[in-house]
Amino acid sequence: MALWGKSTSEASRPKFVVDVSDAADGPGARENVLATTRGWEMAAGTGASGNDNADAQPEILVAIGNLSSTLGAPNLLSVDFTAGTYAHDGSADFDVVYTFDEAVTVTSATRTADNVTSNKLVVDFHIVKVTDMTKREDMKMQYFSGSGTNAITMRGRIPAAGAAGDYIAGADATYAMRTDGSSAVVDANGTTAAVCDADHAGGSAAAGVDGSSEVWDTAINKTGSTTACLTTTAGSGSGSREVLTGVVLG
Repeated sequence: MALWGKSTSEASRPKFVVDVSDAADGPGARENVLATTRGWEMAAGTGASGNDNADAQPEILVAIGNLSSTLGAPNLLSVDFTAGTYAHDGSADFDVVYTFDEAVTVTSATRTADNVTSNKLVVDFHIVKVTDMTKREDMKMQYFSGSGTNAITMRGRIPAAGAAGDYIAGADATYAMRTDGSSAVVDANGTTAAVCDADHAGGSAAAGVDGSSEVWDTAINKTGSTTACLTTTAGSGSGSREVLTGVVLG
């Protein structure tokens, strides 16, 4: 069996880089092996890259000319966020990191601490009532950082209208991302990342290494983790909903 390949499949990533489930240092796992115009590279600033400088020259693991062009459009591999208790005083931010199989360049208006989405890369989230698991308030996740790498951060401001015990969830079951107006996401070859205008969960999901899988689900783990992205949670009075695992307002 070949040690690497030239397709979008998980099996094409260099096999001498440990799978995340076996990695002592998660940031050195296969999620951070990306396709570039030079071949398979280890993202800079990760545990296995040799330094913590995210702006350093990435290490070439396997030299394959124009690999990113061969693979086509970038694929979204996984998502990550930090579990914990977040303030709801109108000053706290919440981040979700989206990891791709290629470095992507993002064109997006500057992120603002509100729900204005004009010309921005956006994912719609809700603050969910602890009582009946219905929407309490919108939270628009806007592109914040990561352009030029394979991991971009989407940031939302947790609204003061939230209440202690509330949860965070996608605005609907699709967890769709969208480019508004002049915003765009492309790879090093200028190929549009179609997954950034697509569903990331549900029956029409267009994520994963195959471009047709989910990255949000109760059975899908966060990047570099054995913890599921979502957990089905019952309200204190009624209702239930899939919410982000371990995230609550305090």
